[in-house]
Amino acid sequence: MKIQVQLLVVTFISFLMDTGYAQNTQPSTLKKEYESAFKMGAALNPWVVSGRDTLGQKIVLTHFNSITAENVMKAGPINPEPGIYNFAPADELVAFGKEHDMFIVGHTLVWHNQTPDWFFKDTEGNPKTPKALAERLRQHIEVVAGRYAGKVDAWDVVNEVIDNDGSYRPTKWVNGIGKGEELVKLAFRYASAYSPNSELYYNDFNAWRPAKRDGIARMVRMLQKEGIRIDGIGIQAHWGLNYPRNEYIEAAIDTFASLGVKVMITELDIDVLPLTKEGQVIGGVLRDPQFQLEEFEAFLDPYQDGLPDTVQKQLTVRYEEVFRIFYEKRDKIDRVTFWGVHDAFTWKNGYPIPGRTNHPLLFDRERKPKPSFDVVLNLPAKLSKT
Repeated sequence: MKIQVQLLVVTFISFLMDTGYAQNTQPSTLKKEYESAFKMGAALNPWVVSGRDTLGQKIVLTHFNSITAENVMKAGPINPEPGIYNFAPADELVAFGKEHDMFIVGHTLVWHNQTPDWFFKDTEGNPKTPKALAERLRQHIEVVAGRYAGKVDAWDVVNEVIDNDGSYRPTKWVNGIGKGEELVKLAFRYASAYSPNSELYYNDFNAWRPAKRDGIARMVRMLQKEGIRIDGIGIQAHWGLNYPRNEYIEAAIDTFASLGVKVMITELDIDVLPLTKEGQVIGGVLRDPQFQLEEFEAFLDPYQDGLPDTVQKQLTVRYEEVFRIFYEKRDKIDRVTFWGVHDAFTWKNGYPIPGRTNHPLLFDRERKPKPSFDVVLNLPAKLSKT
């Protein structure tokens, strides 16, 4: 009798496996629910990559199939002084991505922020000539992109060089080279030469603003006319509960897709705090110690003990809105990447005001999924039924 019962149990388990029932009882994941739509990514820091943030790493391995270097591949961290390189954190990130068969995005080769001053000055401290700075640009891309050629799947080659009015921003790189167009052409030529098998992207915030959107499109058409390879545009999504307007998001996706390049939603987080929930604030004025005083803290940092249910609902609604747009335009979107994994490590805790408690991601400080996670996870199935 005992043998017969055992045989029945074995037969029943085999039936469950054959019919797929057992597999279907497994919890779903973001990368599985969106596998037919676009890649799901996250920007990683060394704590997540190394496993020191154990739960954060588990979230990444469970839900994402693409990773971006949050800081470790920027010029400052990787080459702080002439001849001094710190490749170890970037090497670790690439090895992690390769081990887990992830799409790896290097970020970023050319950016005015987090680039050491010595890049722009000669040995006597004078501004470099345009020719000398172009050579510094070439050397940097040769060393960094060349090191990860064949290992990094894509590069954010140039980051944030177009201004809100569609012109080139007067950054140290642009002013030093002399013209924004020349900087962009050199950067993409060098990246193509030293990392020929990587996809090459332009990445920017406020890319939804009509004037800036059109300026980016002009830049892409300029590169294409020159025969210089550019493979995609990253629309940074440092957005808030009330901005940008959804029609601007849709128009940006459509405009960039019409150029024949890939479109990515990058650096996604939804700011919930006063001021920044309604618009991105750029600059250092809010870092003044005045804004750390008690009366300002009460207004500017109100959710230190957690997110109220009313705001949690607003965050959930906003995430559903934007992911509905992404999913409905999935034929035009190649990847959606969150700028971070969970709220404990988001850069939004320190910018534009240091030391705040922000809640912009799908996972909270305890690494637990929020209601917005459930909405995003279930959206493809929900839309497929309508």
